[in-house]
Amino acid sequence: MVVLTITAVLVTGCGYFDHDRAQADHDNWSRKIETAIRALPGVTDASHRFEHYKGKHFTANLDVRLRDDATPAEAASVVSVMGAQQLPQRFHEDPIQLTIDRMADSYTAYWLLGRDVSTEAIAAHAWARLWAVRTEVHWDSKGGDASRVTNSIDVRAGSEREPHHATAAMRRIIHDFPELASNQWTVSAVHERERGFTNHSERSPGSYPWSHDRLVPHQQPTPRFPSNEELDLWQWFLTDQPVPFFVQVSVYDPPSEGRTLDVTVFPAVGTEFSAAQITQLAELHLPYLAGSGTVVDYTIHTPNGPAYSMGPFFEVVVGGCQTSRHNVSPESQPYVRQYEHC
Repeated sequence: MVVLTITAVLVTGCGYFDHDRAQADHDNWSRKIETAIRALPGVTDASHRFEHYKGKHFTANLDVRLRDDATPAEAASVVSVMGAQQLPQRFHEDPIQLTIDRMADSYTAYWLLGRDVSTEAIAAHAWARLWAVRTEVHWDSKGGDASRVTNSIDVRAGSEREPHHATAAMRRIIHDFPELASNQWTVSAVHERERGFTNHSERSPGSYPWSHDRLVPHQQPTPRFPSNEELDLWQWFLTDQPVPFFVQVSVYDPPSEGRTLDVTVFPAVGTEFSAAQITQLAELHLPYLAGSGTVVDYTIHTPNGPAYSMGPFFEVVVGGCQTSRHNVSPESQPYVRQYEHC
């Protein structure tokens, strides 16, 4: 029994020793990376850390702050220098997330250590060029494999009461940077997202249907700029409305099942619409949508719960037809009969 006890202590002690040694090795590499990034022109601060992922794998995080006047080339060099770090082979294929902040803008990229990052460097260069539009630009490059990197860009400006600032900023980008059209573009009011609740308005590319609830495969949104009509629609929903709310306009392109847009209306976080307010919104929104010539799945959420709440919802598919799986409130039925075409 004494021998077993001693053996257990030795094994446990060895485990702690190996863990401490691995942590020291990771911390040493983090300091090397921070030193290399902080030495770059335009960089004011850098923080790198390894965190245990699973098994022997780790995930790395690098947060970098640029000067307000940092150039696109300086932003790109942060990505290039991180990608060029001569990390040991054991780190290869582990994921890293890089976040670069400059003024109110941010660039985020995710890749697997050890691969070429020229695609991400080009994206960071493009992101830094957009500062001239005088808005917030949040650019996200995702793709473990370099051949499958997708760029999602959120152009934020103004507030819920000033949507024209966001649409004007988006239009300036469309005019000044036509070569950036083939990305996933969102236009939104300045916002924060908390615990799955919606507390901002946006126009974004849609992505549906999912295999578990549709008969056809999942479709990725078509990368393109928002159209003038889509920007006008989003701005209209936030202008001179009788009831304060948040709206998400999701664009499906190409359309499936005859559906091209989702318009979802949310009350303020922690509140819910009254029956009278729902009627007010429906009476204003539905005739407008019916005149757009576009099939629109119009939904009002109340109360404002998690994004994947099961309902029931006030829902009308303007110019189209609902599926039998939707949990639709009885209050929708008069509008369903008036605006849906099955």
